[in-house]
Amino acid sequence: MKINQTKMGSSECFSDDYLFQQIQNGQYEAMQLFFNRYYTPLCRFGSNYESNPCLVEEKVADIFIQLWTNRNILDKIKNPKSYIYVIVKNSLKTVRKSEKFYQQIDEEKTINFMFSPSREQEIIENEQKEINTNLIREILDIIPKKSRQAFELSRIDGLKYKEIAEILNVAPKTVENHIAIALKYISKALESYKKRGLLNSI
Repeated sequence: MKINQTKMGSSECFSDDYLFQQIQNGQYEAMQLFFNRYYTPLCRFGSNYESNPCLVEEKVADIFIQLWTNRNILDKIKNPKSYIYVIVKNSLKTVRKSEKFYQQIDEEKTINFMFSPSREQEIIENEQKEINTNLIREILDIIPKKSRQAFELSRIDGLKYKEIAEILNVAPKTVENHIAIALKYISKALESYKKRGLLNSI
């Protein structure tokens, strides 16, 4: 069955498992949907391991080429999302690291995800739009690397703790601890900015 994106709706209508099945069947439209879904998140994730954005984009693009080339074995992959994140990590870990590359983040989208209420802790409720992109970057920069990675995979990419654990090769409880650490850093930073008059009352 050929995927008709106009008729069927957006890529969100299709699960990763379904897209993998269609890719294995040679449906290039499914490959395009899967690429559009994960290319940008994978590039952001890859920047944790390589500071050269061009190299990150090249490596991520190569992953999708490999998926298409080896599509006959995709039925052996149980979790497509974790699988591609792990491949990107392993691919870029062999490249010499330097300064992290900061990808341009849409301000409103970032504020909405980062400061929305969560079950761990409510960081900020009503003042979201007053935080600018530079302030968000400054806050993220103070978070320890592993905690920041776990936080971004959870809050930006929407991965579950088990999926993040597979990607970072740690226990799910460790992921939970990393995110808790990140939230503490963020909360402390917000309080500091508030005292310095950079934020209105939270």
